[in-house]
Amino acid sequence: MKRQKTHVCLVSQQATPNLAPALDRTLAPTHILLVVSADMKQRADWLEGVLKRHGLATTRLAIANAYDYHAISEQITDWLAQREDEDIALNITGGTKVMAIAAQEAFRLAEKPIYYINQEDDSVLWLHDRNVTTHLEKKIRLRDFLEVHGYAIEGRPEKPEIPANRRDLVSQLVQDVRAFGSALGDLNGLAQAAKKTLRSPPLDERQLANRSLGDLIYLFESENLLSRQDKCLYFPDEPARQFVNGGWLEFHVYRILSDLAPSLGISDYATNLRVTAPNGKTANEIDVAFLLNNRLNLIECKAANLSLPGSTGQDKGADAIYKLETLLKLGGLRTRGMLIDYRARLTNVERDRAKQSGIYVASGTSLQTLSNEIRLWLR
Repeated sequence: MKRQKTHVCLVSQQATPNLAPALDRTLAPTHILLVVSADMKQRADWLEGVLKRHGLATTRLAIANAYDYHAISEQITDWLAQREDEDIALNITGGTKVMAIAAQEAFRLAEKPIYYINQEDDSVLWLHDRNVTTHLEKKIRLRDFLEVHGYAIEGRPEKPEIPANRRDLVSQLVQDVRAFGSALGDLNGLAQAAKKTLRSPPLDERQLANRSLGDLIYLFESENLLSRQDKCLYFPDEPARQFVNGGWLEFHVYRILSDLAPSLGISDYATNLRVTAPNGKTANEIDVAFLLNNRLNLIECKAANLSLPGSTGQDKGADAIYKLETLLKLGGLRTRGMLIDYRARLTNVERDRAKQSGIYVASGTSLQTLSNEIRLWLR
């Protein structure tokens, strides 16, 4: 297909079908016209901000009523009439159905190319030219994806190094989930209590006599992630404390994704994302996020005992599901979620709720084959 310098996009709540082709090197537009109804101005602001950061010029065509077929058709027809000799294509994927029909008719009469993005496989269907289909590059990054949906990332997405010794430590925790499950609860509590001082309270007599806890502490101590003195645990810095306090599970998931990325075609992935909602106030933390086929996937990692009381009057399992349900709104209708429950303490009721919300649960010994679990989830 001939490259069109200007693409016309119909702004709607689903931003990805407009963003992906705009950033695609094979389509390579240099200018984007955003057709914007009154209720989509903020969405257009988010989309325009990302496009401009990538060096794309943007202009807007404001329409008063997204359901006024004749007015929309006349506006787009008049706009095209002033640009008869220019290379212009219509992305018909967004907008209301009325906007799409009106725009399509105007472009058909002007004999300009029209395409539709099939989000299931990122194919580009060229409607004006029978049997012509191309495919998008999968190049949207997490920052672009979240910002085009109105969410701001604080700092840079974390992409931790994966040294062999750290990988071996985490693998042992996963393989010995039954032996370490209860002891990890004690260690999490000690690490959490050391949040401000990097020093835990003294271990009590029960904890001192717990062989599994002693073995667990030794594993982290051997990697210089903590030390023991006077019955207390000392952490060298805050990152080490966070790693001991459940961060190791996020590290494990990140390591699995790094192994899967080439074969699955994962375009971007990161851990410990801190994002701010469009209202500029509400903050959320995402344990692990990745993009596959320009679709956002979120993983919540829980090493704690999810049967214990949570912060909302329910147990921690219910809290975790509620948080993930909220996070799934970040990336539009196609966002997927997974909950990792290391100690397998979700109740049957909570598992049913997760299933109804489209949340995939991996827990206990299934984490030993997490690569397969992720493949099943994505399938």
